Amino acid sequence: MFCVSALGLLLLLSALMALCAVGILYHNKVVSFEILHEQYENATATLMMQENKAKEKEGMYEVLEVKYQELDFACNISQSRRCEEGWKSLGLKCYYFSTEKLNWMQSRDYCVGKGGHLVIINSQMEQNFAFSQIGETHWIGLNDLEAEGKWMWVNNQPLKEMDVKFWFTDGPNEPDNWKKEDPSGEDCAALGHEIGDINKWIDASCLKQKRFICEK
Repeated sequence: MFCVSALGLLLLLSALMALCAVGILYHNKVVSFEILHEQYENATATLMMQENKAKEKEGMYEVLEVKYQELDFACNISQSRRCEEGWKSLGLKCYYFSTEKLNWMQSRDYCVGKGGHLVIINSQMEQNFAFSQIGETHWIGLNDLEAEGKWMWVNNQPLKEMDVKFWFTDGPNEPDNWKKEDPSGEDCAALGHEIGDINKWIDASCLKQKRFICEK
């Protein structure tokens, strides 16, 4: 009887020791998981902070880029370029203001044939100069033909968020991709609203006949 009791006690002690070992292992795993989870959260927070800082720096870079373009353009104005007959000078650039009317694609090709391109407006001064020379709407070198809403200049540079923009905003706001006249929409930009302010941009059907501005 004594041997049986001793054996039972020994088995009970062994079971308790096994349970303690399992408990210790479980506790260690829980602690390890909590440590790993905390490290993961810290790493995620650090990554988010770095992403926010990167976005802030990107925004600052775009602002500085716009300022540089305006300063560079202003410096160029102090210099003078002799342009061929029919072209007008502003700084180191020459501009051609057409009297004939073509659609946007024809206007683009015409400017290329003249050794230039449809005008790319990078500053308030260039915008002011362009609209001071016109009395009606003119095509400029901006379009979203490849992807709706992604406006690109004819030099394949996108119209970025921080770039200068002069869209018509006196209602309805432009660009509005109006499809009543052309089911394909309005994918080409012009300087000058057809019924009002000639100092603003509008989007229009690329098939419309308009005067245009070349630059070189």
